[in-house]
Amino acid sequence: MRVSQPYGKRYAEDEFSQEPKIRYFIACEGEKTEYRYFKGIIEFRTEIGINPLVEIIPIRHEKDTSSNPLKIFQDAKKAIKKASNFLDGDKLCIIVDRDKQSFTDLQYDVLLKAEKNGEIKFCITNPCFEFWLLLHFSDCTEYDKLFLVNNEKVGNRTYIEKCLMEKLGGSYSKTRLKFQDNYKDKIKIAIENSKKYSLITEDLKEKIGTTIGLLIEEMIDKN
Repeated sequence: MRVSQPYGKRYAEDEFSQEPKIRYFIACEGEKTEYRYFKGIIEFRTEIGINPLVEIIPIRHEKDTSSNPLKIFQDAKKAIKKASNFLDGDKLCIIVDRDKQSFTDLQYDVLLKAEKNGEIKFCITNPCFEFWLLLHFSDCTEYDKLFLVNNEKVGNRTYIEKCLMEKLGGSYSKTRLKFQDNYKDKIKIAIENSKKYSLITEDLKEKIGTTIGLLIEEMIDKN
């Protein structure tokens, strides 16, 4: 993994003249969807209400980057150390799904410990990132919670992907996330909807929910 520039654009020239108070380094398990979402957060930060003294910096996948959440954490730590630009007060955010097939309980506990030690912000969504996207459109009480948690495949799509497709008019692509059209103006709705589910990382090992809303809310409220 490598520390990247914020997609070639830091801030609008007239936004502010001070150095950022805090920087969030974002390392995602997914190579495309999550990064495209946070690219949208960066590009439309003013409209979303991100505090102007917050800087968001992606840590991008290299060709040999594993999608294993624990390996993402380890590679991200190496990337910020190699870049030599991680300062006191900066935050390393690990954005991962609770996929029990690829994310063992032991690995989960390692990331929990890293969070408790202040090494990372552990941003977990159970069962998958698409659940966070779905919360932009619904509090999901219309769906069977067991179906959401199990998130089984129906054909070549998971249950939650199919639910999201319905909200998007029948189409959803992991590689062509239309942030401005579909998500930008609904972020605060998603944050409030997420509060109807678990927000505790220890509980999200088993329970449905996400802490991504808490991360974005912190970026908005940070003084």
